[in-house]
Amino acid sequence: MNVPLLVLMCALLSPVMERGDSALEIAVTSARADAVQAAVAVLAAEGTSSAINEVIEIALLSNNVTVEQAALAGLVGLKPGSGLDWICTQASKHSRKEVRDLLMGFLAERPETECFRAVLQGLYDPEDSVALAAIESLRRKSHPGSIPHMIRALKHQEDRDRDLSVVAERVREMLSELTGADLFAASEWDGLWKGNKKVLTKGKKVDASKIVLKGTGVKIDPPSFFGQELVSEKIVFVLDTSISMQEKDPLPEGTGNGKKSGRGTGVDSDSKKKETGDELPDSRMRLRRVQKELKRMIRELPRSFRFCLLSFNRDVDRMTDQLVAATPDQKRRAIKFVEGFDPRGFTSTDLALEDAFKIPGVRTIVLLSDGMPFRVRNPIDPVQLLDHIEEMNRFEHIPIHTVGFEATSGDAGGFLEELSRRTRGKYTEVP
Repeated sequence: MNVPLLVLMCALLSPVMERGDSALEIAVTSARADAVQAAVAVLAAEGTSSAINEVIEIALLSNNVTVEQAALAGLVGLKPGSGLDWICTQASKHSRKEVRDLLMGFLAERPETECFRAVLQGLYDPEDSVALAAIESLRRKSHPGSIPHMIRALKHQEDRDRDLSVVAERVREMLSELTGADLFAASEWDGLWKGNKKVLTKGKKVDASKIVLKGTGVKIDPPSFFGQELVSEKIVFVLDTSISMQEKDPLPEGTGNGKKSGRGTGVDSDSKKKETGDELPDSRMRLRRVQKELKRMIRELPRSFRFCLLSFNRDVDRMTDQLVAATPDQKRRAIKFVEGFDPRGFTSTDLALEDAFKIPGVRTIVLLSDGMPFRVRNPIDPVQLLDHIEEMNRFEHIPIHTVGFEATSGDAGGFLEELSRRTRGKYTEVP
């Protein structure tokens, strides 16, 4: 007997299930990936819109990663027809963004024209997270035919005064991958496409050194934080104020031994003094450097930006519970918050990131820390934390940009870099 079918039969015969439950409901309740995949495969073979709708409403809305992925695997055998048409429709019409997000990923693997069109429609989804999922689907397809559609999607962002949104920036990254060019405004990309269509439609890239296109758009220089450009207009900054942030780091041109422990909070202060010397200026204290850079950045934030600051050590302190516009009053409030930083306690990175995700409307998170997540009571497992953040972010697609310090770049830098890699963010190291 076929193994998946046997698993499905076992799930059906489970005594804890109520009479009347469908095969898929029983499999989902069991939370067994093989049972779910087998049940979905049966519905995919049926191929009707009602069968596929059952998969969507029961499995894709289960709020269980294992069930979701098993359901998508079970749909692989779905043939063109009313069921696939229903998926294409629900990818843009379903009321829940989680469903639209998951279906974008499924459609990325399908070769049918209607699936390609459904993904293109996702570029205009009202939820940024779904639009980002659509862009990722197009990236996986890597089809030059998506270039003009991406340009129109960028123009759509510009028309909504969202030149620096995460969606707009991700579209530019995608266009750069497909064309080899590095432009900004939709009008510039459109000029590139029209002037090089024959080359680009063959999947070839233009010679970047020969591009002289100037276009009509004016590039907006986004604000930056320790050299990292902030290309989103809805940002939460998560800032480490644990006790190790009062340490002073050697000057880049100094002659210290440069040992990189990566330990952050908990570094032995006596050994640290031997490494850095006692004569380092206060300006080399990590917290002072962060405060100075934060205040500079806050002063330069354009009014279109909405932001929030969180600081964390053992506990988390919030400037506000929501994003605020970068008005003069809010900038004063933010600078006062920064000036109140007091280094103490441990490094509860887990609590800080969870709080950041709770800020309504956040589209980018910037995390600065000098050490590994660390707490004596209720210890933090860094690997489990990475997995937890990845799962929590699966329907938001919020990039987490991280900033670390060269002096503690061992394990700490590895953790921050991996966090950024998993969320499509960028890692920056401060000397």
